[in-house]
Amino acid sequence: MAKLNPSFWVISITLLSIQFKGSLGSISTNEAYVTLLYGDEFLLGVRVLGKSIRDTGSHKDMVVLVSDGVSDYSKKLLMADGWKVEKISLLANPNQVHPKRFWGVYTKLKIFNMTAYKKVVYLDADTIVVKNIEDLFKCSKFCANLKHSERLNSGVMVVEPSAALFDDMVKQVKTLSSYTGGDQGFLNSYYPDFPNARVFDPSLSPEAVKGRPVPKMERLSTLYNADVGLYMLANKWMVDDSKLHIIHYTLGPLKPWDWWTAWLVKPVEAWHSIRVGLEETLPGTGGGKTPNDEFIVKLLFLLPLCGFLFCLYRSLKDSIPRILIQLHES
Repeated sequence: MAKLNPSFWVISITLLSIQFKGSLGSISTNEAYVTLLYGDEFLLGVRVLGKSIRDTGSHKDMVVLVSDGVSDYSKKLLMADGWKVEKISLLANPNQVHPKRFWGVYTKLKIFNMTAYKKVVYLDADTIVVKNIEDLFKCSKFCANLKHSERLNSGVMVVEPSAALFDDMVKQVKTLSSYTGGDQGFLNSYYPDFPNARVFDPSLSPEAVKGRPVPKMERLSTLYNADVGLYMLANKWMVDDSKLHIIHYTLGPLKPWDWWTAWLVKPVEAWHSIRVGLEETLPGTGGGKTPNDEFIVKLLFLLPLCGFLFCLYRSLKDSIPRILIQLHES
């Protein structure tokens, strides 16, 4: 048997390592970004959120939990955008009195049961990432932003999933009060000491982190959950906007995908700058469009044109005979 040249083995090992490295792209990470979609109304929000995450250079899994209210087309589009789509059943709202839009919000608690991941960063569908947030995975077992009145906001959270924790939450859903009638109020009752938690400091060195007890929870600064509602109060951010990491479009009737909001809320410009860059992952979806958009635009153009032509016809129909009579008499 001929002796193989050492260079042959070097080349072979290199090729195998490249092939193995390439195959890792299909393997899920143990950390993920997560959002929820109850229906198609927030579909564009999820698409823009996903692009904003990828634009910051992140390659972690992006998981969207979808209920039965999401169409097959929307699920197909999100998968084409790079989202991992997971179907879930809704958790009923136990509160007899709650806003109509809160009918399924307790389903958000299911992120605490995503035990396939070591840690997840949850983001509402009306948020965007404007600066890399990979540091959030260094946060403790539960992290959120403290809003006014010492209440945590559940629109951005860092969670270390645990089946035992989730089961305990489900057991207490019917007994713990919720000041909002939804998941956010419940979580404030479930974590009553949250206002006393220390503020998460992403600049701490690994040595400093290892040398301290792991906190049960930490507070996120405004930089990780910049509330547009608070921006509107002063018409400016209360922090240096160049340092913002996450913008949260909390205003109910002023979501960034509604055409009129760009005229009223300046931070919506950041959202639209990401939207226009959406790729055409399915036919007719580039820039955040839908296949029906072109038809609607044409219809909106043709309707007034048809109205103008009809009025012109009626005008000419009445005036031409009179003109002919006048010409004949003259």
